[in-house]
This record gives sequence, structure tokens and C-alpha cells, in this order.
Amino acid sequence: MTYTFRSVSMLALLLLTSLLTACGFHLRGEMSTGGEIKQLSIAGNDPVYIRHLSRAIERSGININDQAPWQINIVKVERDVDQQTVASAGYFEQRIAMKVAYQLQTSSGLPLSSPVQLTRERYITQNQDAPNAAESEQSIILSELHQELIATTLRRIHNLSEAELSEAAKKARDAAKAQQLENSESDRTTQP
Repeated sequence: MTYTFRSVSMLALLLLTSLLTACGFHLRGEMSTGGEIKQLSIAGNDPVYIRHLSRAIERSGININDQAPWQINIVKVERDVDQQTVASAGYFEQRIAMKVAYQLQTSSGLPLSSPVQLTRERYITQNQDAPNAAESEQSIILSELHQELIATTLRRIHNLSEAELSEAAKKARDAAKAQQLENSESDRTTQP
């Protein structure tokens, strides 16, 4: 009897473990993808998003400080919740979306590229008779979208190399100098 109970318990434990690993479950930890970037600074006007992004970047092995040669400027963070359908039988569909735009820059603020736009959205069915549950579910989904956008940003950062950033910085400085020369020449030609 003891042998059968042990066998059934072990089988249940193995089944549970295989189900968890099959669905992609893993314990939280550091996400170190071996990127070349060692230091970054972060700027922007959404302190909550910046705080979470900073933590994720630091956990991945990149040091966050103001003297870093490269900067991520969070241009905008938008959270949208809007009703998509008219309530029918007490239920309606909602679209929950989050958009983030960021731009890589040099420490002096020189843009290395145009802003990167990231968007995530979900559609859910809500019960109009349970507004507290609807608000709670919206909050959970916005948090999930928030984490997805941070993970996507982090993967993109880790895929960059110092050489790519240095080359982009050189091109941006050359373009800025050319623009200054063009502006000064046009100023000279318009003066009497």
C-alpha cells in the first residue's frame, strides 16, 4: 500500500512538473543575454515605467548611471482602455493597449536613430454588472502589457553592440555638422 501511494505521489509530482515546464513557467531571475553594453542612463517623463525598466536593465547586468555613454530616452508611454462593442446581455468587449516609444541617444542627447515604437494590446470581455472585477482585470492586463514591453525593450538593448552604437553616433555627429554648415551657409546667403 505504501509503495502504491509513493508511486502515485511521484507520478503526480512528475506530471505537475512537466506541465509547468511545458507551458513556459520558470522562476524569476536575472535575464543575462550576454550583450556588449555595460552602462546606460535612462531619461523620460514616465517615472513608473522608467523605474521598472531601470530595475530590469540592472537585473540583466547593465549598470544604470548618469555618466553612461548611451542613453535611452522614453519619449512617450500611453495606456488606453476603450470599449469596442455595445453591451449585449450585460457583456461588452474592451481593448486594453499600451504604447511605448523610446530613442537611443548619446550621453549628450544626440539621437542615434528615430524613435522605436512598441505596442501591445489585448481584448477582453467584461461584465457591466461587475465594475470592480473589470477594473481589477484591467489593472492586471496593463501590468502584463507593461512587463511585455519592458522585456521587448530589454531584448532589443541586448542585441545592440558597442560598435553599432559608436557607428550610429559617428553618423549622427556627421549629419549634425553637415546641417550646421548648411544652416550657416543659408544664413550668409540671405544676409544683404
